[in-house]
Amino acid sequence: MTRRVRVALERLSAGERRIDGAEGRYLARVLRLRAGASLTAFDPVARNEADATLVAIERDHVLARFGEPRPASVVGLEQVTLVWCAGKGDKPDDVVRAATALGVSSIVVATSERSVARAPATPERHARLAAIALDAARQSGRGDLPSLEGPVELARALDDARANTALKLCLEPTASTELGAALRERRGRGLALLVGPEGGFAEDELELARDAGFTLVRFGSLVLRTELAAVAALGAVVASETNGPARGD
Repeated sequence: MTRRVRVALERLSAGERRIDGAEGRYLARVLRLRAGASLTAFDPVARNEADATLVAIERDHVLARFGEPRPASVVGLEQVTLVWCAGKGDKPDDVVRAATALGVSSIVVATSERSVARAPATPERHARLAAIALDAARQSGRGDLPSLEGPVELARALDDARANTALKLCLEPTASTELGAALRERRGRGLALLVGPEGGFAEDELELARDAGFTLVRFGSLVLRTELAAVAALGAVVASETNGPARGD
């Protein structure tokens, strides 16, 4: 089965439209599509999508004829937040990409006492992560995007989570409760998942997490790298959902 081409476009409407910029170059130069090819465009803000047929191809743009927009067929999980203590190198890119594909509704990148990476929150850094999330949504078939925040200090992230009535779980290898057992007690509630840095949480940070309402849980018997722990735990969350990422209305 051929995978359908998807592009992100704002303000979808029926009729002919020129697609230029990065999306136009992607269709014309990277995929090298020809007139008559089909694609699906999605607007992650409006959470809708529309099918289109290419009418003409130029070097850096295309002309497409769109059908009527409809609600996105697949959107992310409702009220699932990942609070992840930033790792070094490309780990933030990897975690944002995977968390978006796995359907989280919110990603908070935090810095903690043992965080190796302490890059400041800059517009350029946020734009890079937002672009990675958008590409992950396109590739995974998701019709919306998670909110992105950070990097912020862990204490602030925990304070923000304090009033959240969701089930709050903190990955900690020494915990007595298993993640799977904790997820079975979720019963339709929202979820906030807290994952520590390369060196793990300091004891006072674990106490702050408990005070904010987080339950310490472990993911099996193995100690995982921070980026792998986040992805594996989110995979367990998706598996615990009745239908996985939500279908559009």
